[in-house]
Amino acid sequence: MTHVFIVDTKTFKYHLEYMFAGTGASCDAPFLEDINYQNPKKKKDGVPATSEKNIVAMIADISRVRSNDKIVFYLQGNNGKGKFYGVFKAVGEPFYDSNSNNYLSLEMGKDLNLRIRIEPDEVYANGVSEHKALDLLDGINHPSEMCWSLIYRKLKGNRGCTMITDYEAEKLIQKIRTENSNAALEGTSFTYDIIQEKIVPIDETALYEGETKTVSIKDRLLVKYHRGNAFESHLQAYVVQNCLAEPLCNLLHIDTEKATWIGNEVSCGVGMQRIDVVTVQEDNRSVRINIIELKDEEPYDSIITYQLPWYIDWLKNYWCPLYTGKEITIYPIVIAKKTNDRSRERFHNLSNTLVYPTQDDISVSAVEYIAFDIDEDISFEKVF
Repeated sequence: MTHVFIVDTKTFKYHLEYMFAGTGASCDAPFLEDINYQNPKKKKDGVPATSEKNIVAMIADISRVRSNDKIVFYLQGNNGKGKFYGVFKAVGEPFYDSNSNNYLSLEMGKDLNLRIRIEPDEVYANGVSEHKALDLLDGINHPSEMCWSLIYRKLKGNRGCTMITDYEAEKLIQKIRTENSNAALEGTSFTYDIIQEKIVPIDETALYEGETKTVSIKDRLLVKYHRGNAFESHLQAYVVQNCLAEPLCNLLHIDTEKATWIGNEVSCGVGMQRIDVVTVQEDNRSVRINIIELKDEEPYDSIITYQLPWYIDWLKNYWCPLYTGKEITIYPIVIAKKTNDRSRERFHNLSNTLVYPTQDDISVSAVEYIAFDIDEDISFEKVF
């Protein structure tokens, strides 16, 4: 899959010269590196809840980036004159580099404490303008063919690492190729020339010497639960980090041998609606789309009566038309706190009212409820 990282003219050259992509915020994540922040008996540890929620959302964003995923940079410009440059690919696992000693932060004038190493894939000198990439309607025959992931990112902002669908990535990368007459750059080391507004080859890639701490969110999630704090953003990061491993991959019916697209906070409308997690598996004949709604509490009615129908309608109108000639199945899944028998039965009965007839090779499966339980660890089981 493909991810777009936001850069500016000051940071871009360092991303290229040191071969990394990054995101982050002024708030830090000391709980990723200091055991003192993993004590559930401490009701407070100096990390403001709003700041923590912000940085954990960014941890979820960077955690979906897997080795060999494609990376495109969006270079911010004035008056909507930004450009998309590429193409690179991710190497290894995402890592954390704390703001207290953030590598290259002085040079960049910015802390980017969540990072992934990259290497060249097919690198082109010129970027394609935001206008050409997002506004022009040449070749657009249906609204579903527009690059909604980046349009919504532009409208809503505050996202330094955005995933785009495979269809959107193919269109965007082809526009970058066309902008460069399909002539990729030679070499493996690059920088950004601010005068020419181009990526240019250099003799050697600089040695990256920053810290590379793990971004695992599990321990912090357990702490937040035992303190009685909200932890839905932590749960999202955990699911993104672990959905390709047991037991979640089995519960979510994810075949790790197939190419899997993973998205979090997937925008599905101008009303700020976002699907917590989406996974897509595609082969020559079929497409499986999991839409996963996460709750750090027991499931409730509006998940069935409002949220899931909105998500399903969006997918049917804007994603499904792109999978021409394939059988598409949408699986609505709720991951929420384990509930008692009576509440479980009531939620099950309500979920049975969410019925969509199969139409145009698009079917919607019955709602599934996966319950989590937490003690010294977190466990999951399929309830229905």
